[in-house]
Amino acid sequence: MRLSSKSQYGLKACFILAQNYPDRCVSASALEKEIAVSGKYIEKIMRMLSGQGVVTAERGVTGGYKLARAPEQITIGDVARALEDNMEIADCITSTCEKCATGTVWRKLYAGINEVLDSMTLQSVLDDHDGVVVCRCGEHEHAHARG
Repeated sequence: MRLSSKSQYGLKACFILAQNYPDRCVSASALEKEIAVSGKYIEKIMRMLSGQGVVTAERGVTGGYKLARAPEQITIGDVARALEDNMEIADCITSTCEKCATGTVWRKLYAGINEVLDSMTLQSVLDDHDGVVVCRCGEHEHAHARG
């Protein structure tokens, strides 16, 4: 199972916003440069995060994106669910059909994944990686995200 690049880039963007919280906004072009992803793609990701109340957008010369709440109030699960269709890994996650033997497996996996993601906040990631910048892991593999 692999999460989409939206989650990978979105979490990197939120990490950068957390590093700048609450003092300043970060422009889409700064995120684009730091994360090495196209401006169109980062704007799509930021719109999705904004729509779910994870980030806010501010207009103007000093505008850009900010976290909507303090880093300790935003879980990694909040970010992932905003970008991955609520992390529903199989069609039967929300089903109440009791006759589906495999549905139980997917619901348990879904619950476990969300438990791990919700146990970490942006602040805990900041605390664990003080002074570290986001990596560009697999940059050559994800060149399609830049176009």
